Amino acid sequence: MNEHLSLSTATLLTPLRHGLRAGADNTVDLLVRVQAPDAPAPGSSVSLAERPSQALALVIDRSGSMEGRPLTEAKRCAAFVVSRLRPSDAVSVVAFDNRVQRLWPAIALGCGDAVRGAIGRVEAGGSTDLHGGWLEGADTLSAVAGAGLKRVILLSDGGANFGMTDPDLIAEQCTAWAARGITTSTYGLGNTFNEELMVSMARAGGGNHYYGDTADDLMEPFEQELALLDNLALRQVELSASVVEGLTVEMLNALPVSGNGWRLPDLAWGAEAWALLRVTVPAKAMPALGKLVSVLRVSVTGQSLQGEPVALERVGLALPVLSPASFDALVRDELVARRGQEVAAAEVLNKMRTAAQAMD
Repeated sequence: MNEHLSLSTATLLTPLRHGLRAGADNTVDLLVRVQAPDAPAPGSSVSLAERPSQALALVIDRSGSMEGRPLTEAKRCAAFVVSRLRPSDAVSVVAFDNRVQRLWPAIALGCGDAVRGAIGRVEAGGSTDLHGGWLEGADTLSAVAGAGLKRVILLSDGGANFGMTDPDLIAEQCTAWAARGITTSTYGLGNTFNEELMVSMARAGGGNHYYGDTADDLMEPFEQELALLDNLALRQVELSASVVEGLTVEMLNALPVSGNGWRLPDLAWGAEAWALLRVTVPAKAMPALGKLVSVLRVSVTGQSLQGEPVALERVGLALPVLSPASFDALVRDELVARRGQEVAAAEVLNKMRTAAQAMD
């Protein structure tokens, strides 16, 4: 057990309002925040310099729809990633159209010349077996031992038209590989970018998703992603919640289900991951005026970069039963309200995207 992380990482629960209305069914929105500690000092037992090397699979779409500028920009992106890695990091290169080719195995980068050469030799081809290319990239990382983090970096326009193309089935596989410690980030390029597929893969795969017309558009997102990898504190973070009999709880964020809960993003030193939960408290489940109701308890687990299990202290929340007048006088928590607006906006965008794809 990693004592530094388990003792220093905090889980905070904040309700939208700090109370329940007596005599009515209540819906309680709760913000869960998982806060990592600041980066350890150099020379400490968890010094950043001593953390394990990372392992990345660069998966490049070379299909006909990527011919010309999109493929050129994808190769530029891949070369940029290589330039930012350490010699001890493992890197593989996979290219795909309707055929999938492993151009370089997942071995230590070294000076990087061989990997850059493999990227430079990628040329446009035929149809798009995106699933096959991504799967090959994930498989290249499965045999890498001792890596702190394993991530597939998919560079594509997302225009899958060969092999498996169902976004839901592909996302399910991304979730399964993430549970095995191999996550996925997607970088969309080109004018025919398939947002639904690329976004769903990244969300299900525990990574990030971005879109840009050129490599320059994606440099800042790459910088952010690589900075996260360089400063990662906790990975495979899972949040679970429990309520007493009679109450129900649901997740409002679009987070993948994992085990008995939900998968949170990987956590960097000094950073925060959050989720919004909604608990329904029926009137019949509430005690007398002024009494406390145990609304829920949450647990957070994860892994350190060294693969050690990390279990944070379990936390709970209890709220008092108030008269209608006292409840109406409560002030809404500004941060919880803002997070709720962000979740609602994301849901609206997803509905708009679905309607547009249906030509509605």
